This record gives sequence, C-alpha cells and structure tokens, in this order.
Amino acid sequence: MSIEELISAGNIHPFKATHEEIDKAMAIAERDLKLAENIVDESLDWSYSIAYNAVLQACRAYMFHRGYRPAATESHKTSIEFMKLSVDAPIKTTVEYFDRVRKKRHRTVYDEVGLVTEKEAKQLLSKAREFLDYISEKLSEE
Repeated sequence: MSIEELISAGNIHPFKATHEEIDKAMAIAERDLKLAENIVDESLDWSYSIAYNAVLQACRAYMFHRGYRPAATESHKTSIEFMKLSVDAPIKTTVEYFDRVRKKRHRTVYDEVGLVTEKEAKQLLSKAREFLDYISEKLSEE
C-alpha cells in the first residue's frame, strides 16, 4: 500500500491544515497522554484507551502536517496505515505495535471489561510518550 493508493481508495484526502489545527491535535494528544498516565492505577482499560487516543491524535497532527486527513470511515485504521508509510524505519515497529493496540482497544471499549494488564497499560504509556516526542520533533524540523 502507498499513500497514492490510500488517496485512490478514498481513505485519505488532501488537506491544507493550519498551524492551529496541527497544534490543537498535538495538544489533545498531550492532554490525553497525561490523563492516561494519571489514571493508570485506577483503570487499566481506560488508561490504555486514552493512551491509544493520544497516539491517534499525534498521527492526525502528522497527517495534517503532511497535507492529508483521514476519511470519516475507518479513520483509526487509515491513520495507522498512513503512519506506517510515513515514519522513519526505527519507528515503523512502534507503529505496527500501535496497530495491535488499536484492535485490543476496540475490544476493551466495546466488548470486554478487564482485558488490559498492568504491563500492557504501562508499556503503551511508555511507547506513546516516545511516539509523541518523535512526532513533536518531526513537526518542528519540517
């Protein structure tokens, strides 16, 4: 899959975002990650879900920065696919991990209580922080 194929399939659209829109998406990402860190001892499931949302918002910020936005349908899946095509090689493994998180988060929100372990929640918090830092760096250098 390529970015051109994502466009042809209608999964992403060209989009001229303002700096404010990009900054707002990153602000949401930071807000969500801080909240996820704060509630990890209270609710593993919600901490995991909110940390995932922080990652998703960072993906959206980077997509906006690159001149695209996800379509309304399957936007989570599409955002992850876009990032797999767009990030530096060392981060691709992390993005693939986030794709697995996306699937588990869906089950956690809609299907099953108590699915997330403490280890999984804390691992996601750590990887989400690294990812937000990476995206912030990419946004500042390009």
